[in-house]
Amino acid sequence: MTNALPQLTRDAWLLFATRFIRLFAYGALSVVLVFYLVGIGLSEAQTGLLLTATLIGDTAISLYLTTRADRIGRRRMLMVGAVLMAAAGLVFASTRSWWLLVVAGTIGVISPSGNEVGPFLSIEQAALSHVTTDRARTNLFAWYALAGSVATALGALAGGTIARGLQQRTHIVRWSGSTPRSV
Repeated sequence: MTNALPQLTRDAWLLFATRFIRLFAYGALSVVLVFYLVGIGLSEAQTGLLLTATLIGDTAISLYLTTRADRIGRRRMLMVGAVLMAAAGLVFASTRSWWLLVVAGTIGVISPSGNEVGPFLSIEQAALSHVTTDRARTNLFAWYALAGSVATALGALAGGTIARGLQQRTHIVRWSGSTPRSV
């Protein structure tokens, strides 16, 4: 089997890097998103509906972007997906309005599950298949899948570590009058 990695183009390495960064973020998000949503005041029912709308929206946006990628341009569609994801992240970070979160979650390409969602996977795989030989393609996709799995695991680890650290930091000591009490 031929190792495809040394023969990759700059664009292919960019696809690997963006996949790693995206799946790291998805992994971290899968650990902290529900904590965050409950922390900003959403009920369990609102949180569940928001996550459901997010998954449905991701499916619709993915279908729309991937079916137009070859006509409009793969790079352009990947950038549109990235802009939608960044915009959704900004909305999630800046509002507590359930309706705005639903809109952002529905049209933004975020992953509450930690798995690959959105148009990225299919568009990237189509692009990668054109930058390698037939003989090296299986090897290239194996590395591509491994990079994504490692990134998701590292993201979940980072998200969990940060969440635990923040919990311990806010859990140490609270003052009640002049007597410290543990919470």
